[in-house]
Amino acid sequence: MRSSIFLIFCCCMATSTTAHHSTNANFTQEIISIVGSIERVRFQNPHASVLIKNIDSAGSEIFWLIESSSRTSLQRQGVSFERLEVGERVTATGRKGRRDYTMYLQSISFEDGTTFTPEPDAYSNR
Repeated sequence: MRSSIFLIFCCCMATSTTAHHSTNANFTQEIISIVGSIERVRFQNPHASVLIKNIDSAGSEIFWLIESSSRTSLQRQGVSFERLEVGERVTATGRKGRRDYTMYLQSISFEDGTTFTPEPDAYSNR
């Protein structure tokens, strides 16, 4: 009986830890923009992200983690891993994170003048 209860507990914990979280818990409503170069791209689910190197007014490097909707959502909107090229200079605009140097992407402008604005993620406000 004890082992059955333990097994049920473990299954419940595994299920609850994979639940999707709200972006409202991690990001404010304040909109900010960051200019910098793409350092790293994580094109995955449940959230894709881009690491952008920004140089502040004192000349120091600051790395910003820009989170977005899922890889699947981005692909449906026409964005590929190859489009987010390391080294490319971009301007990212979005909701400021509650943690330092984080943002939830609302739009990203590329050097060639194109801008990508992701459609809202269906889960972003849960």
